[in-house]
Amino acid sequence: MATINIENNIDFSATPITNEFIDKYMPKANGNFVKVYIFLYRYCYHHKKAPSTKEISEKLDLLESDIIKAFQYWTEQGLMDFQQDENNYIFISFQMPFSKDNKENKLKSTNNKTIHIHHETRPNYSPEELSIYMKNPEISQLFKIAERYLGRMLNHNDLKVLYSLYDWLRLPVDVIELLLEHCISNNHRSIRYIEKVAITWAEEGINSLEKAKLRIKVFNEDYRKIMKTFGLNRAPAPFEIELMNKWIKELNTPIEIILEACERTIAQIQEPSFKYANSIINNWNKNGVKSLEDIKVLDAAYLQKKSLQNNSSNTNDYYNRPSKFVNFKQREWDFEELERLEREYLQKELSEKG
Repeated sequence: MATINIENNIDFSATPITNEFIDKYMPKANGNFVKVYIFLYRYCYHHKKAPSTKEISEKLDLLESDIIKAFQYWTEQGLMDFQQDENNYIFISFQMPFSKDNKENKLKSTNNKTIHIHHETRPNYSPEELSIYMKNPEISQLFKIAERYLGRMLNHNDLKVLYSLYDWLRLPVDVIELLLEHCISNNHRSIRYIEKVAITWAEEGINSLEKAKLRIKVFNEDYRKIMKTFGLNRAPAPFEIELMNKWIKELNTPIEIILEACERTIAQIQEPSFKYANSIINNWNKNGVKSLEDIKVLDAAYLQKKSLQNNSSNTNDYYNRPSKFVNFKQREWDFEELERLEREYLQKELSEKG
């Protein structure tokens, strides 16, 4: 239970709701979020002690987690400022609606924040607790949809994980449903895999159906391009998704550079290898590669260096000195390391076949 403090400076006998709220914000909002907003908005106009989240929960017949979700939603919309301290004390102030430009800036700022979630912090729910939560029609429907997608009855662990996506990760039910559909369509039915994807989405701030659809679109476009370049006509394995996420999200590698690394992998070892492609991309990233032109510069430098090494026995010290171009250290690709990796890879293949 959290204690709430609301800023209120004046006292009224009525609670005015602006037409702008009714026309622009209310129609697209979750009905429960609207209930929470109006209920708390009343306290801005009356000098009364604000209720706790538990009291609001009992009054509106909602879960406390739903109330927190409502606070977060209205904060994203720019109508509320919601903060919570380490003592579980909540501070809320209501804001005037933003202009279109200010609102977009506010949303961009909010969306760019990354939440770091630790797997071990997932709450544990008892069967008794889950039976109470299942009285919520949304949760009950979510479990039924999950059973249909997974093609089996849900056990207690399944129920705990699925409910935690809503309660712990604070993903909306419609987002969880889309996540389930996405995982199943890619032949991933493991509840642990589904939870891992959900954690990734939560960390990326995917808290609406629109963002989830965009995330899947990016997944389908970029990931499928990579799989196609490798000649793989299947869904990516978890470790492959992990590497692709690293290339795209952590290293911000342009897709054309990733595809070039995949093509070079096939050319070098005659089969797809995410680990080998990863070594290429890591080297390019280390050398500041941002475009295909940068790769051409590295290739030229490498060829010139090799040429100088091959002619070193027949040249004097003057010709043995590398050119300024070759001496451009931050642009020098570690081909020797790649050759070593290739030798190890081929030796491993031969030993396994033998």
